[in-house]
Amino acid sequence: MRQIQISLEKKYLDKVLDVLITKLEIKNVIHLLSDQNSLIIFRTMQTRVPAILEELNKLGLGIDYGIIDILPIEATIPKITDIEKVEKIEEKPLESRIALEEILEDIEGGTKPNLNYFIFIILSAVIASSGLILNSIAVIIASMIISPLMGPILGFSFGFITRNKAMLKNSLMAQTIGILLSIGCGLLLGLITILLTNNNEITQQMSIRSFPSYLDIIIASCAGFATGFSISGVIQTSLVGAAIALSLMPPAVNIGLAFIYGDFILSSGSLILLIVNILIINICSLIVMRIKKFRAIPKMKWFWQGTKQK
Repeated sequence: MRQIQISLEKKYLDKVLDVLITKLEIKNVIHLLSDQNSLIIFRTMQTRVPAILEELNKLGLGIDYGIIDILPIEATIPKITDIEKVEKIEEKPLESRIALEEILEDIEGGTKPNLNYFIFIILSAVIASSGLILNSIAVIIASMIISPLMGPILGFSFGFITRNKAMLKNSLMAQTIGILLSIGCGLLLGLITILLTNNNEITQQMSIRSFPSYLDIIIASCAGFATGFSISGVIQTSLVGAAIALSLMPPAVNIGLAFIYGDFILSSGSLILLIVNILIINICSLIVMRIKKFRAIPKMKWFWQGTKQK
C-alpha cells in the first residue's frame, strides 16, 4: 500500500480533487488548507499508483506545478482491507507494477560508475578469480552475490525503454569499465598464480565457463524474465538469485585467466558466454517492461511552481 501526498497552491485544488474523486474514484481523500497552499492525502494500492500519476501528470501536477510524494506504508493499525476490496476489481495482474518513479529510485544508484562500484567490482573479481583457480564453487557463488554488474545492465534496459539518456550513458560506461576491470583482475591473478606456483592448469570450474550451450541460454532467459518481473515491484524477491543464475562475474574474469594461462579458445568461449548473458538479460527485461507498459517519465518543466512560501 502507498500513501500519496500532494502539495500545491490553492488555485489548483479543485481540479485535482475532481480528478481524484470523480474520475479515479479514490475513497477517503483528505485535504488540508492554509492561507495559500493545500495538502491532499490519500491511500491506495501500490499497483494503482502508476495510473493515478498518469492522470495527475495530464493536469500538469509534478510537471508545471505542485509536489507529489509517494510514501510506502509498512503497516496500519487496524489493518485496512476496504481499499484492497475496491481496487483489486480493476487490477490487471500481467500489467500491474509499482510507479516508474519508485523503480527509478531503486535502480539509479547502481547504474553510476562511482568509487563504491569500482571497489565492489574489484573485490568480486578477485574472489571469482580465486574461486576459479581453487576450483571452489562456494567461493565463486560468493563473488556472484557481491558483484554489482547487474545494476548497470538493468539500468541500460530501463534507461532505453524510458528514454533516459543520462542513465543509458552511465549504465553503458559502468558496464564497460566493470567488465574491463574484471578481465584485468583475472589476468593479474592468473599471472601471480603462475609466478608463485608455476602452475597454469585449467580447473574444472574454468573449463565449464566456455561457449554457451542451449541450457545456458534457457537458464539465462528464465533469470532475465525473473529479473524483469522482480524490478517491477509486484513480486518481492531479491535480484541475488537472478545474478547467480546469470553468472556474470565468473565468465568475465575467466576471460583474463584463460588468456594468461594460454588457452585462447576457452578465453574466447568465456567472452561469448558473457556477451550472450548480458544480451539475454537486456532483451528479456525489455520484453517484461513492454508488457508492464513502462514509458518515459515526465520531466519537470523549467517554469515549474512549487508551493508558495510565506
